[in-house]
Amino acid sequence: MRAAIFDCFSGASGNMILASLLNVTLTERDLEDVVRKLNLNLDFEVRQVSRKGISAPLIEVSEGSGKTRTFEEVVGLIRGSELDSRVKAESLKVFERLAVAEGRVHGRDYRKAVFHEVGGDDAIFDVVSAVIGILRLMDMGYRVFTTPIMTGRGFAETMHGRYPIPAPATLEIARESRLKLVIDGEGELLTPTGAAILAHFSEGEPPNPLMVREVSYGAGSVEREVPNVLRLILAEVFERDEIAIVETNVDDMSGEDLAFAVERIMELSHDVSVIPALGKKGRPAYLIRAISDLSNAEDVARAMMEHTTTIGVRILPAYHRVKEVRRAGRVEVEVLGRQYEVGVKVAGGRAKPEYEDLRRIAVETGISMSRLREIVKREMDEAANRE
Repeated sequence: MRAAIFDCFSGASGNMILASLLNVTLTERDLEDVVRKLNLNLDFEVRQVSRKGISAPLIEVSEGSGKTRTFEEVVGLIRGSELDSRVKAESLKVFERLAVAEGRVHGRDYRKAVFHEVGGDDAIFDVVSAVIGILRLMDMGYRVFTTPIMTGRGFAETMHGRYPIPAPATLEIARESRLKLVIDGEGELLTPTGAAILAHFSEGEPPNPLMVREVSYGAGSVEREVPNVLRLILAEVFERDEIAIVETNVDDMSGEDLAFAVERIMELSHDVSVIPALGKKGRPAYLIRAISDLSNAEDVARAMMEHTTTIGVRILPAYHRVKEVRRAGRVEVEVLGRQYEVGVKVAGGRAKPEYEDLRRIAVETGISMSRLREIVKREMDEAANRE
C-alpha cells in the first residue's frame, strides 16, 4: 500500500500543507492557475528558507482585499470558477467542515457562518491548492495519514478577541475527524484551515512498518524552538503481524463430527481449512489447518485436540505474514422496497459484503445471494460517485 504521511511534529497550517506538496504533486504554475481561475486578489512568492537547518519552501501570500466572506459566498465563488469539478467538490467539503465548526462555536446555522480569518482570498488559495495536490497523490494510489498533530498552547488574537489555543473551531474540526492532537508547543501550531484540510483527507495514524520513498518539507512563517516545518513522507506500507499455523491429521472422524469441530476451532481462529489427504495404510484422511494469532495458538491447539480424535497438533509460527490493510464499513441497500444495512470489508481495492448480513437478507426476502451481492456492489459504486 502507498501511504502519504503528513508528519505534524510542529503543527500544520494551510500554507505549510501547500508548501510540502510543492515539487511533489504541485508546481508554481498550478498555484498561478488557482489564482487566475478563482480571480483571487493576491500575490504569492515561493522562496527557500532554513528552519533550524532544514531547507524547505515557504509560500508567502500578499492579499489585496482582506475580504470577509460568508460560507455561501465562498460556495458561490468556487462553484462559479473554472476549476475541475472534482476539485470544486472536495474544496467545498473542506470549507463546509470549517463552516460547521464556526457554527457550533458561535451557535449559528453553519450555512450563514461568517468566515473571518478563513474566508479571505489567502485561505481559499491555500485550501483549493492543497486539495489539488492531495487529490493528485490519491490518483497516484496514495492513501493519506497523519501523525499526532502538535497544536500549540496559549492565546491568539482573532476578530472575536483573545482566543485560547487550540482555537475552538480547530477542536470542533478535530472532533469530527480521525486526527489525534497533542496539546502542547509554543503559540498556534495547528490552524483551523490546516485542521480542516487534514481532517477531510486523513485516515488517521499511519500503519507500520514502512519503507520511505520520498520526503518533502513545507515551512511555516516563523522560527520556533523546533524546526517549524511540516514533513510529508511518501512510503510503502506493509501490515505485518505474528501468526501461527495450527494443524493436525485425522482419519477416523465422521463428517458431522468434523463439521462440529471446525465450528468450535473457528471461534478461536482467523480461518480454518479442511484438506483431503491420504493417511496411513492408504486410509482417507483430512488435514485440519487453522490460522490464529501467535498468542492464541495453544488455545487453538487445545480446542483441536478436544473436538477431534487427534492425539498431536503441530504449531508453526509465521512471524512475517504480510497482509493488506483492511477497512470495515457499512452500506445501506434497498431490497424489495426495504432498507437494509450490510457490513463491508475493503482490502486491496476489493470490497466484500459480510456473509451473515447477506444471509439474513436472503432469508427474509427470498433473493439469491448472487443477486444480493450485485445490489450491494451497485450501491457502493453509487455511493463512491456521490462522494
